Parts: sequence; C-alpha cells; structure tokens
Amino acid sequence: MTVPCVQGGQYALVNVVANNTYTFSVCAATFDTQITVFNNAGGGAVANNDDACGTGGTRSSVTWLATFTGQVRVLVDRYASIFNPCANSPSCAPLVIQCTPPPAGDCLYVLNMFDSFGDGWNGSTVGISINGGPFTNYTLPSGSTGSALIGVYIGDIIVVQYTENSPYPGEISYTLGPGCVWSDGPTPATGIVFSQTVDCIPPPSPPEDCSGAITICSNQAFNNNTTSTGCSADLNAANQGCLGSAERQGTWYFFSPSTAGNIAMTLAPTNPANDYDFAIWGPLAAPVCPPPGNPTRCSYAAPGGPTGMNYTATDNTEGAGGDKWVNDLTVAAGQVYIMYISNWSQSGLAFNLNWNLTNGANLDCTVLPVHLLDFKADAGTTTVQLHWATASETDNDHFLVERSADGDSFAPIGAVDAAGTTAMETNYAHTDASPLRGMNYYRLKQVDTNGTFTYSNTIAVAFGSVFHTGLPYPNPALEAVSVDLHSSMPGTTRLRAVDAIGRVVAERAFELGIGAVTLDLPLAPCEAGAYALQVIAPDGSCLQTGRFTVQ
Repeated sequence: MTVPCVQGGQYALVNVVANNTYTFSVCAATFDTQITVFNNAGGGAVANNDDACGTGGTRSSVTWLATFTGQVRVLVDRYASIFNPCANSPSCAPLVIQCTPPPAGDCLYVLNMFDSFGDGWNGSTVGISINGGPFTNYTLPSGSTGSALIGVYIGDIIVVQYTENSPYPGEISYTLGPGCVWSDGPTPATGIVFSQTVDCIPPPSPPEDCSGAITICSNQAFNNNTTSTGCSADLNAANQGCLGSAERQGTWYFFSPSTAGNIAMTLAPTNPANDYDFAIWGPLAAPVCPPPGNPTRCSYAAPGGPTGMNYTATDNTEGAGGDKWVNDLTVAAGQVYIMYISNWSQSGLAFNLNWNLTNGANLDCTVLPVHLLDFKADAGTTTVQLHWATASETDNDHFLVERSADGDSFAPIGAVDAAGTTAMETNYAHTDASPLRGMNYYRLKQVDTNGTFTYSNTIAVAFGSVFHTGLPYPNPALEAVSVDLHSSMPGTTRLRAVDAIGRVVAERAFELGIGAVTLDLPLAPCEAGAYALQVIAPDGSCLQTGRFTVQ
C-alpha cells in the first residue's frame, strides 16, 4: 500500500492488526524526514525513526510490531534544524506501507532487541532453533530497538544462542516473550544460553524485575547469579537514587515488619572482592512496581566487601567515596519495603544477608495485601469469561482487567469493584466482550483505596477465528493439500503452507463469500517434510488449521 503524497507535517491514518509487522517508509522523499507512529486512540508514540533509508541517508523508515488492533496515525515530519526551523514542507513524498502477517504457530514468541547507545549490534546475533533445526539469526542493524516474531507450537523445543561480534557488548540486551521467558544483557552470555519445551503460557516475572521480587523474612544465603536487568526497566531517573550508573546484575526483594522496632542488616559477599550496592524504598502500604520516588536508604560505595545498614552510621545515602554503610530503619508493623541488591562487580557470585533486629522488630513473610486464590479464562463462541477469587483482602478498592496480544504490552479492558477488607473468600468475574482472534493474555491490576497497586500473574487463552475448519488432508500429502472451511467474512482469503522455521513455501488467494467451501493448495515448490497450514482472513487475522507432511 502507498499513500502517494504526504507533506512534511502531515499524517496518514492506517488500520492495523495485532501481531502483524508494519514498515512505514518515505525513502523517496526529497526532504529530510522523520516518521512517528501514534496510537490514534490516544497516548504517546509507539514508534519513531529518523534517517533509516540506508547509511548516511536523510530519509526515514520505521518497522513496528503491532501490539493492538485498531488505527495508527503515521506522522511525516520534515527535520527541523537551524537551517530549517519549520518542521513542515510544501513538497510531498510517497509513504510506503508494508504489512507482514505473523508466522504460523499456536502462539508467538517476541524477540525484543535493545542497544543503549542507539547504533545497533555491530553484527552480534541471537539465534533461534526450533526442534533441532538450523538457527535463524536475528540482529539489530541500527537504532535502539528492534523485534522479531517467532511462531511456535505447544510441545516444540526452542533453543536460544547468542553470538558476540560487537566491540560494545555492554550496550546490548534482549528479551524473549510472551512475558519474560528469557532475558540477557547488558553483555549477554555467549553460546547456547536457553532451551525450553513450549507451553505458550507466560512465566511469572523473574526476580530481576520488581514484579517478581522475592519475599524475605529471615537470614538467608543467595546465589544472585543473575546476568541481566530482567524484562522491565524498574530503575529510572525518578527512583534510582544513588544507583544511577549502569546497575546491571540486580534482584528485587520485599520485606515487611510484623512488629515495630529497628531494622539493620549486613550484605556480605562470599568473595570479599565483590562490590555489592543496594537501595531500599519505603515505608509503603503495599508493594508498588516500579518503586515510587527516591529510595529511603541507598549505598553505592566501593570497593568490595560487606555493606548494609547499621546502628552507628549517620547518613541515609553513601556515594562512591563513602564507607558502604547507612543508618538503620525505624519501622512499624504492617509497613512494606522494597529492596534492590545489585552486583556491581558483575560476577554472579553469592552473598549472605543477615538481619539485625532490635527494639522488638520482627519480619513477616506475608507481604501482599490481597491473597489471590485463582485466576482463569475460558473462551466461548463470542466472548472470553474471566474468573478469579481472593482468600482475604485489605483495603482493596477495585481490580482493573488488562489484556495483551503479545504478553508484554497490556491495556485495560474493564474494572471490577472489590470487597474492601474481608477475611472471607470472594469470587469475581468479568466478560471480555471483544476478545482478539488468536492468543489473548490477561492480568489483574489490584488497586488499594490509597492508590497503590499490584499485578497478578499472566494467563493466556486462545479465541476463535472468523473461520472454522477441519484438519488438512490428505496427510501425508503429495501434490496438493486441502481444507474444508466455513467462512463468516467475505473477501480475499489466502491459504499458506509454512515450514518449520516460519517461511511461507506455498500460497494461494481465494475470493470467498459466507458459507462452506473447500480450498486446495498446490505443493509443487515444497520438499518432503513437515508443514503447517494457515488461513489468512480478509482482516489479516490468522488461523492455524493443523500440521501435515509432504512425501
């Protein structure tokens, strides 16, 4: 699709479908351009690029993986400079729009790639292998972010391999979803780093993310062998305090006093040469991720060896030149604290955490104010029914139900009033009246009466398509494969055969009405092996009909 003439300062409205990949480019422009993509329903930019049509070019191209179905506003600006203070132009350029449907699979894994400097990976790659097949290598050729979709089936074995070719590995990181199946970097580990049998259910958040924090209430030894910053950027300019200098290998913890008193602690690396830093936020009424505001206690001092809070220190923050110790906390029962412990030495080695509790203080192992018993989703013919229950609640105001197409980017779809404070089991329900075709991911945002909130685990459910089909036949196939289909959407429909690494090896278009039909796909280009058959609806949604083999 091409919008033939878009002037600098003008925009085009484009309908998009979740999980499709869109490329917007004005490489034929005669003026220096920028492209910004906005969700037309509101909010900030979802993608932006300046000068990506070749090395040294002044024309723009941006590739974006759609996280929602709806409409985007694609703004084409003329670059503003001291030579051209107006970011518009009387001349125009063709805006070329390309759409790539998602690959075949029961669900989609999203590989997100990041470069903190913004100049790409310099040839470093993440390789993905499915079921022992060859590795498909992905890289970030330029810019700060990029993503790729990998189609997988339940029961597949996925293997991740990282190859380092960049002179700046400390700028590189990546994540693999839905949710946070795997993350690594900065300075990712090389070689084969991860393997998993696919179940399409997003895992719980890792302890490298605040939402996956570990509740601690006693002296404890930790391996702390993390190599990454997790899947969410919980430290930022508003809350990092003294930890403002590339804190990388860190994990999150919650603790809560059950009785009032004073709390101190010692964080002792098993190797005295290791330098550990930490920050503590609180007191809070409940865990809030990311933590709000600057930490209450923060130590960034070097060199290695023990650090922590004691009863002789007189300051709350230690900078690089300090003695590594800050003063104790005076606490009250029921308060919640969040702690981040970072291994500045990036050794991944163990440490011991020992509490020093005085004046009657004790720690409670229960932190979250709402005890969520169950959370499930059931797909119906036209809706998805969500059900959950709590064993007890304290000052619980309401639940926000949030939905995602990829397990990473969520948006609210409804709210349910809560019981407030109760020791009784309470059941809740919500109906998603307009679920997405394919995989739908849901989570609950539990909001207290004082505005603090926590997130539930993420669940997934597959919802139907505009098509209903049988399995591909014959199976095994020789010259062609067929599928019986009932369509509820007229228009151009495509039948595709996709190989084990997601390549389309055969495709045929049909003009369909509403009703039953048999579609046939010739297989002359296909070598012997296993394939998936998919039907692409006129609205761009994709239905996986099943697997077949070619003899």
